[in-house]
Amino acid sequence: MLDYVANEIQPDMFFWTGDNSAHNVWDNTAEEVTEYTITITEEINRFFAGHNITVMPAMGNHDVWPVDIQSFAKPYANYPINHIKDAWADWLTPEAVEEFHKYGYYSMPITLKNGK
Repeated sequence: MLDYVANEIQPDMFFWTGDNSAHNVWDNTAEEVTEYTITITEEINRFFAGHNITVMPAMGNHDVWPVDIQSFAKPYANYPINHIKDAWADWLTPEAVEEFHKYGYYSMPITLKNGK
């Protein structure tokens, strides 16, 4: 699919909305759901290498563990987010990476790689 997107569709921007882990939610672990997201991040990078595609990633409700539970009470408290942030650093501004690292969300101006 990613090869088709990169080579046939050739979008300016790719919105990736998460939900990467298997949905056997009570059998998963924090490490497992994190590894799913990092693996897919690596695949997106591999297939989009050499293409001018801006990637805008977002966490899905199954990308944290326990599922649907993401604490916003204390910064840096979520295991998956603490480990995914570095994988997404090439796609986000340094300020957005830091904001994402704290709570799992970010905002930033959209800049297309192709200059359009």
